[in-house]
Amino acid sequence: MEIIYATSNKNKRNEVQEFLTYNNYDIKLITLTDIGFEGEIEENRNYV
Repeated sequence: MEIIYATSNKNKRNEVQEFLTYNNYDIKLITLTDIGFEGEIEENRNYV
């Protein structure tokens, strides 16, 4: 399974990917940079 992780920060992605791998989750994280996203995402603390 692949999940888009809404960050361009490779260190954040690597930390979470290491956690997932260590815990045997078959999930590959893809960053916004990986998909070519160059926009801004507003961080307004309104969560769904």
